[in-house]
Amino acid sequence: MRSYCIVMAVLSLIVLTSTRSRAEIGIWISSAEIANFPTSGSLWDNLKAEADQATGTPNLSNQDDPVNVRVLAKAIVYARTQQENYRQDVISAVNAAMGTEAGARALALGREIAAYVIAADLVGLPPADDATFRSWLSGVRTYPTTGGPASLIESHEDRPNNWGTHAGGSRIAIAAYLNDTQEIARCAQVFKGWLGDRNSYANFSYGDLSWQSDQSNPVGINPQGATIQGQDVDGVLPDDQRRAGSFSWPPTKENYVYEALQGVLAQAVILSRLGNDVWNWENQAILRAYQWLYTNHFKVQINDSTFLYDQSFPAEGDDRWQLPLIDYFYGTNFWDGSPTSGGKNLGWTCWTHQAKPVSIVRIKKIENSPELNLFPNPFHSVLTLNYTVDEPGVMQLDVFNLDGKIVETVRSTQNGRGTYSIQWLPDHLPAGQYLVNFKLDKKTRSKLVGLVK
Repeated sequence: MRSYCIVMAVLSLIVLTSTRSRAEIGIWISSAEIANFPTSGSLWDNLKAEADQATGTPNLSNQDDPVNVRVLAKAIVYARTQQENYRQDVISAVNAAMGTEAGARALALGREIAAYVIAADLVGLPPADDATFRSWLSGVRTYPTTGGPASLIESHEDRPNNWGTHAGGSRIAIAAYLNDTQEIARCAQVFKGWLGDRNSYANFSYGDLSWQSDQSNPVGINPQGATIQGQDVDGVLPDDQRRAGSFSWPPTKENYVYEALQGVLAQAVILSRLGNDVWNWENQAILRAYQWLYTNHFKVQINDSTFLYDQSFPAEGDDRWQLPLIDYFYGTNFWDGSPTSGGKNLGWTCWTHQAKPVSIVRIKKIENSPELNLFPNPFHSVLTLNYTVDEPGVMQLDVFNLDGKIVETVRSTQNGRGTYSIQWLPDHLPAGQYLVNFKLDKKTRSKLVGLVK
């Protein structure tokens, strides 16, 4: 097993240095980002209608308990309106949720906990409540669960299906809230392995391997260009698709796939906000999963002619909240613009992620891209940027805000071979997240940084 230090270096993780820096950047989204979002229209009305309902009684041992996503809705509405009644509802619910995990399966904890953590992050718990919550979060990761994996962490590291992805979502949310850098690194390592990088992590326990394109090297998402018996399985989630039976064609529409992807997106968004290039990992594995579901077809050969039949499987019901996120980060058009509900673990993205930014994945990954190291990250006053030039060329270093507007060109110059260091002092910019885009001739590298003031 690789050491945590190596993993952290390889994955370029942001180390959140204080409670204040975490709150300003946001585990899932920040109050600053929400501040200018619209408070009218069907998307807002949909969110507020949920937030205005009576909270209900939290029950972490019930994997179908909807209180978690209702509490998240209340936290989001509070972050936008600053109306204290929503915050008080969240605080009460977070306090009530602790201790209800008795008898829970790991799947229940995986589905339920992340929303409470993100809600607490958005509203800010009173100091005494926050201390209690932190202590409880630290222990619940290894709390003995029933009917399957022995804990939330074991589920994340053993189950390569919806159980593991949901567990990973709550685990990384907890790690981010606690500023637990070793846990953040481990979560990133396991998630990267699940996406297909077996050198990062490969200790999952797989079921029927017939949907794996390479059964000797099973993964969470089949690799780019994968086929089985001549059929396209690029983007298939084999350990969830197998729930409908062994490989057969045309494929059965298996809803466990979408449930697994709910946990995938929880992990991806949080890890990306911690500085990881998850949307590009393993040839954009997350995007390929949705592309297979939406563009899947099967071929039938009749004499000399080949016929294609549509077998697409669009998201429905409480899975639709995933689509605004995919469009937001990949610039796709899966979402039709209509309101979406809460899911099993998170939701309300039709309002929180309705505007598409210029995001890191839109600057496509280019093979042999130049090396770029940034530290510290997040930073308070000075960011050091080290980069290496293998071939002489014109270097340009630009910084964008999350609205896609360039805020500064740090340097544009001709560079020869060698290693260079730049210090950026953005005294004129407000705290927040920025995208550092490094271009050397036609090669591009991008990283997300957090400025804390």
